[in-house]
Amino acid sequence: MSNELAVANERGQSMAELMGVSVKTSNADFLPSISRLGMLHQPIMGEVDLNGKKIKTEVVPVGAFTLKTGDDIVYSNGATVRVFAQRNQWQRWNSETEEMEKSVMSNSLNGDLKDSIGGFNLGRPSGYIEDFNSLPDATKQLMRSVKRVMVYYGTVSLDSPMNEKGEPVDAAATIPFVMDVKNRDSLKSINGVMSNFKKKNMLPIMSTIKLEGIEDSIPTGAKFGKIQASTGDGVDLAKEDNDTLKDFLELIEFSNGKILDLHHDRAKMGTDNDAELVGEILNNDFVEVAE
Repeated sequence: MSNELAVANERGQSMAELMGVSVKTSNADFLPSISRLGMLHQPIMGEVDLNGKKIKTEVVPVGAFTLKTGDDIVYSNGATVRVFAQRNQWQRWNSETEEMEKSVMSNSLNGDLKDSIGGFNLGRPSGYIEDFNSLPDATKQLMRSVKRVMVYYGTVSLDSPMNEKGEPVDAAATIPFVMDVKNRDSLKSINGVMSNFKKKNMLPIMSTIKLEGIEDSIPTGAKFGKIQASTGDGVDLAKEDNDTLKDFLELIEFSNGKILDLHHDRAKMGTDNDAELVGEILNNDFVEVAE
C-alpha cells in the first residue's frame, strides 16, 4: 500500500501487523500522559429545577463515555475515535490484593503469554478447549475469572463533553487515549466495523469510528452500558500519524515491560520459596520411630 507509514519499514513489519489487525494464528501500568476512555455503568444522579422544585434525576446516564486524564473526568454521550493500534490481553481483578492482574499485550492470545503474577495467561490453559464441561470445577472457575480484553490505542473526540453535573464543558478536539473493552457485544460491534475496513483493504486509521453508548441489563435488572460502533468519515494519512503511531507503540512496549518486570520478580520469588522449602526438608533431622 503506497500510503504505508515509514515506521513500518523501520521495524520490518507491515502496518497491519504493527497496528494489531493482521493476526496470524500460531502457537501495566500506562504512562501518566495518556487518557483512559471508559464507560459509565451506573448513572450519576443530580437535581434539576422543575416549577420551583428540586427533582432528583439522572444527569449523566448509563452508557455515557468517560475520559479520565489524571484526576479529571469528562463525560460524553458519544465519541468519535481513530484507532492506531489494538492488542489482546488477559486480565483478572484480584480483590484480595486490589490489583488488576494482566498478561503482556499481544496480537494473538494463542500460546503462553507471560503475566504479572509470575506465570502464563494468569493460570488459564492455552489453546482451544474442546470440551469445557469435562474440565475440573477449579479450572472452569479460573477460566471464568480471567477475561479476554481488547486494548485500543488511538485518538478520540467527545461528541458532547460534560461534567458530572451534566453541564457542557470544553474539551480538546482530539485526545490520545487507551481503552480496555471486554464486553462481548461491544467487541462484536467494534470488530464488525474493523472487518469492513479489512474487506475494503483499509487500515483502521484511514477512517474514524463512531461510538455510541447504549444501556442494557442482566436478568436481575442491573443495568450496564455497552458500545455500539459504526463507520465514520474517511481520513487521509498524514506525516504526523507516523509520530503518533510511534508513541503508541512505545507505550505498548513500556506497558509490557512493566508486566514483564513483575513477572520476573514474582517468578523468582516463587523459585526462591521452593528452594527454601527443599532446603528445610533436606536439613530437617528425622527421628525414626520404632513400630
